[in-house]
Amino acid sequence: MPGCSTERAAASHDGMAGDRPAVAGPEECAAAAIVASRVRGGWRRSVAARVPGRLAGRRQGPEPDREKRMSTIGVAGAGSIGAGLIRLLNTSPAARRLRLKTVLVRDTAKSRPELPTGTPLTVAPTDLTDDPEIDVVVELLGGVDEPFRVLSRALSQGKAVVTANKNLLAERGPELFGLAAERRLPIGFEASVCAGMPIIRTLQEALRGDRITALEGVVNGTSNYLLTRMSEERAPYQDCLADAQRLGFAEPDAEYDVSGRDAACKTGILATLAFGAYVDFRRIPTSGIDTLDLEDVRQAEAMGYRIKLVAAARRSASGGLDAEVAAVLLPLQHPLASIRMECNAVRVESEGLVETLLAGRGAGPGPTSMSLLADLLDIAEGRGRVPGADHPFIAGVFDLDNGQRAASRYYLRLAVPDRPGTLAQVAGFFASQGISLASVLQPEVPEINGGFLVPLILTTHTTDRRRLDLVLAALAAAGWGRHVVLRIR
Repeated sequence: MPGCSTERAAASHDGMAGDRPAVAGPEECAAAAIVASRVRGGWRRSVAARVPGRLAGRRQGPEPDREKRMSTIGVAGAGSIGAGLIRLLNTSPAARRLRLKTVLVRDTAKSRPELPTGTPLTVAPTDLTDDPEIDVVVELLGGVDEPFRVLSRALSQGKAVVTANKNLLAERGPELFGLAAERRLPIGFEASVCAGMPIIRTLQEALRGDRITALEGVVNGTSNYLLTRMSEERAPYQDCLADAQRLGFAEPDAEYDVSGRDAACKTGILATLAFGAYVDFRRIPTSGIDTLDLEDVRQAEAMGYRIKLVAAARRSASGGLDAEVAAVLLPLQHPLASIRMECNAVRVESEGLVETLLAGRGAGPGPTSMSLLADLLDIAEGRGRVPGADHPFIAGVFDLDNGQRAASRYYLRLAVPDRPGTLAQVAGFFASQGISLASVLQPEVPEINGGFLVPLILTTHTTDRRRLDLVLAALAAAGWGRHVVLRIR
């Protein structure tokens, strides 16, 4: 399977494509995250190599006084990511000052050929959280409640913590960071969102003096893989999903990814860090790609767009926040439109740098383990970030406006009766709400539901989403409730 290669426009003298940054090719994406910033007057790019504990180009202060003793680690969870981290702790030269003492598993009798021989195992969380020799507990269990119990106990026992658990942070981040602030202990969580690129480090360090106004990104690798296959191979959605599950790129139950919920959790974390107060992911309007089919991909590209699942958050005029996770039609020249396969990218708008783009592998054992190791090294070297009372997760809660109410153009695919007068009736529904149609198309495709329903594809001029919702309600009342609605950017 191709890696994170992207389409490149003709590059200018500094390697940037026209007026936007070229994004990562396969070699760059495998070895580093691409960081591109557009300052006033042009683009500036740097490659932030995944060197544990450092962001390339970051100005380093004097090295802290390093004690000669080892930093002792306890790891909770030995799945694919846990096994990857354990291998790094045993083999990476960068980890020479880190000593693995204990690994929490559910069954010590289970064969674990992926772990180095002699890896110490336990089924008791207190063997990590209450061991006075362990300095840092790494949580890789998955879920929310059990990980919270393990990490909160570790913090209460004076231990730093590291996690890759986006669900835990999105749901119970305020409690966890509150405990860490109370105990003056660091939390490392770079691996929780887009582990293959330093987006969390960038928001907390490189952009902390800037005022961020918006962010948007392709943050779910499974959905992006499916959309890329549908676009490039014209393969049906269900066939692409079956292949992704067979190859291990999608879970057996992929609903969490394709429904947009995974992206919503990540959006909550990134928006919290970007805008300075907790953003509850459960209040973010969220939809996924599970209602799309190949006809939507074809029609979008015929109009000069590409469909992507985009997570977005922007400061609103009222002082709140507009946020949304949804499949949208992006112009082909948009930086996110060229992100392929399982790669991720995040674009940040700010008052100082204007625009910053990061792209890289989003997840998987390799990138995630490297990010976990980077956090462990930061903590061991005295560089771990201890949350204060002003930390975004505990500084307050952001008022979240309904992002779906923003005015926009829309693409709709309806399933309507195949009879005379239907088009006039549909047009009447839109006219009743003052919505102007930009185009109407009835493609010649196999009939739906034995010929009773046929597809009708519409695009609108700019309209308020509330008006569009009233039209959709009227269509549903008429018995035409099957529809796909995508925002056109």
